[in-house]
This record gives sequence, C-alpha cells and structure tokens, in this order.
Amino acid sequence: MNKRQDKTYKIISNKEICAGYFELQVKADAVIVKNCSPGQFFMLTIPGVFLRRPISVHDIKGNIISFLYKVVGKGTKILSEIESGEINLLGPLGAGYPLIPNSSFLISNCRNIIVAGGTGIASVYYLAAKLKNKGTLYYGARTKKDLLCLDKFQKLGWKVVVSTEDGSKGHKGFITDVIARRIAKQSDAAIQTVIYVCGPTPMMKTVLKIAKEKNISGYASLEEKMACGVGNCQGCAVKINGKTKMTCKDGPVFKIEEIEL
Repeated sequence: MNKRQDKTYKIISNKEICAGYFELQVKADAVIVKNCSPGQFFMLTIPGVFLRRPISVHDIKGNIISFLYKVVGKGTKILSEIESGEINLLGPLGAGYPLIPNSSFLISNCRNIIVAGGTGIASVYYLAAKLKNKGTLYYGARTKKDLLCLDKFQKLGWKVVVSTEDGSKGHKGFITDVIARRIAKQSDAAIQTVIYVCGPTPMMKTVLKIAKEKNISGYASLEEKMACGVGNCQGCAVKINGKTKMTCKDGPVFKIEEIEL
C-alpha cells in the first residue's frame, strides 16, 4: 500500500539556526508521522518554483516534522522567507534506514558509527535518535560555522568527532582521514560495527571503500538531484548491485556493499 500523501500542512516555524541554515517545522497528522522512517524525505512545493524540492526528515517530535536545509539557490531562498501559513508536502518518500528486529537499531552488542558531511547531517539526526546504541558521530564540514546540531547529538548520548577543512574546529582536513585511523585501531571482533553515512559523493566514496576493505556493513543515503521524487522521471538513476535503481524510489538509503559509486 502506498503510504505517501500529497497534502498541505501548517507551518509552525521556519527559523534561521545559523548563517544560511534554516529549520522548518510543520504540523503533520498522526498517519504521516507514523509512516515516517529515518532517511526518508518529502518533496516540498515552493511558491514561484516549478519543481518541488526534496528535503530529508530531520526530526519528528509528536506531530511536528522538522526539515533542516541550507539556502543554496532560488528555491531554498524563497522557502527561507516563508515565516508562516501553509506548505504542500508530498511524502514520506523513498526507502529509509531499516527499522527491523534484527537490525542494529535493536542489537545490544553493536558499535554504531554515523558519518556525515556538510548538510548530510540533516538526515542522520532522526536516525541517531532512533538507534538503540549511541555510538560515535564523525562529522566533517568546511568551517566551524558549517557545523550544525553538535549539542543535539551529544544530548542524545553520542560521542562527536569533528573536522573542518580550514582547521577552525576539530581535526584539520577531511573527516575520512580521522575515520580511517580510528577504525584501524578497533580490535574487538566480538562487537559488530555498523556504519551509516550521508554527505558529498567524494566523502561517501572514501567511506564506502574503508567499509568494504574492513568488511564493515552499513547503509548510505545517496544525494542525487531529483525532479519528481517518485521514480517517474528517472533523473536520479544509480547503479546498485549491478542494476539501475532510482535514488528517490528505491533509495535514498542503500546497503553499503551494494553501492557502485
């Protein structure tokens, strides 16, 4: 059964949380909230813009769905200027992280690692809240001004390791350099390590390479340009396990070992 809906919802708030980054909160109905999983997204209708914009679910509290986004063009600029009223949402869309009994969401002897780059942090917070075992978040950004939600992850019980390209906070360089060193030092084979990753393609390529070399399982949320959000336009095609899949419909979350980047 198709659980997505195309409906208009009330805007609770749309505030700038730091320079160029906004958090939009809308009041949804119980059915939509119940059907949302970490990693899924909605297509937002923005006035004066022809195509809807895909934005991942950042958080859900009660019937309030939050979207964290960066102003990068005309569409998100217009969205950031909407202070109240209503907004049309199509969703929830795509396949998120699997909430199943034998997944690491419920496994007690599991080492969970989340890797986020740039705005990829927006889609992994709800995942971090749902994971039973709070592990380590590895988060890379250009500067310290681009690091978001650090206190929120820490309040959930996650250890946070950051890097910035300019060295303004944490390790200077790429977060993948830190991950490679840390994973190489882990020796407890009795504890299963699971990696969840979302961010720029170059970063994800490196993380996937590390995971495959170390035989670490996990999931990656791919970032591709989308037009329809439901698989009809086929503009977000990717290679998964030798087959062509649509990021919007079959993903955006796929198993690490099946992704071909």
